[in-house]
Amino acid sequence: MAVTLRDVALAAGVSPATASRALDPDASAAPRTRDIVRQAAEDLGYAGNSAARSLRTSRTDTIGLLLPDVRNAFFTDLAYAVDKAAAEAGRTVMIGNADEDCHAQDRYLNTLAKHQVDGLLVVPQGGASVTLRKVVAANPTVSIDRDAGLGVPVIASDSAGGMGELVDHIVALGHRRIAIVAGPQSTSTGRERLRAVAVRLSQHGIGLGSEYLVEGDFQLASGIAAAQQLLGLSTPPEAIIAADALMALGVLTVMRRRGVRIGEDVGIAAVDDTPWFEVLDPAVTVVAQDTAQLGEKAVAALLDRIAGEDVDTTPIPTRLVIRRSLGETAPSPSGESPLGSPIDSAPGSLGESPPDAPTDQRNGRATTQPIRLRNPGRTVGESTFTTHNSEETTHG
Repeated sequence: MAVTLRDVALAAGVSPATASRALDPDASAAPRTRDIVRQAAEDLGYAGNSAARSLRTSRTDTIGLLLPDVRNAFFTDLAYAVDKAAAEAGRTVMIGNADEDCHAQDRYLNTLAKHQVDGLLVVPQGGASVTLRKVVAANPTVSIDRDAGLGVPVIASDSAGGMGELVDHIVALGHRRIAIVAGPQSTSTGRERLRAVAVRLSQHGIGLGSEYLVEGDFQLASGIAAAQQLLGLSTPPEAIIAADALMALGVLTVMRRRGVRIGEDVGIAAVDDTPWFEVLDPAVTVVAQDTAQLGEKAVAALLDRIAGEDVDTTPIPTRLVIRRSLGETAPSPSGESPLGSPIDSAPGSLGESPPDAPTDQRNGRATTQPIRLRNPGRTVGESTFTTHNSEETTHG
């Protein structure tokens, strides 16, 4: 038997009229009463007036988008791309921010389901919760970026290819002590990026030591904590890979605080690009994802699911944007920044040696001689490096 408004009112200890006002966002109701009634409605599984309206029209022309963290520039760009693609298809997007929290995710999923969205685009938090599986089973769903084993199409970038290309570039620069601030291993992207780095390092004959592996959570604070740990080692890494932009920002913050010369004392590279990575000095080398294509393909896939058609889940290629944060002497050989503006290209970019530069035959191919870092093997911290003056710091 379907749950009625009277059932909700009885459970909340109010009249049906009061319950109706409390559930109507445009009606007047005391905040405490609204909370009590909404909790009763959620506990009973009451769908509300929005569901009744949708039954009369069969569709709402809305899709739900659940994101892990809107502060992360990658997901902000993804939301924009999804909204633009949905608008072109005549759909409106309802967005929820889970803040990398499973409980918040489940709350938003229930809300989206009650509004009878036509389908869901989700970036899952960790493993598949009971609520996530229940909502996905009842609604056409496509997963973006992460695979939580839901049995639905996953639209994602080619993490393995992108991380492998980055490791090749770092090794070609001569770095051997390479660390990674990995994403949470509860997420498929966290696992895939770490596995790709470890495998490619192994192919170069380089091990990923446990001291050079720190698990973060794709958020700023974990990047700060990881950098403090890595830069405090008696033998710090020569290069650090941050598995997303927010953790990279945390690493850069600690480097600047400690007076570490980025690209000279320690190099850094990140997954995901942001406009401010390019304007830093030195600019940050990144593995860039095509958020526009991810958003467009995700919306197209969801509309196919709603229509009962097959979905193309071919991974979307990433792009290595070479700048100077790893000690490079020239930017990407493509001669183009991620923002589309021309930049100077010079000999010494990835894949070519400067004229008359010494080469060796490491790994069966010619490479430029390794860049020698200053003060190799010394602890990177306040006790070792003095803070540069203001003029020097702006270039560090």
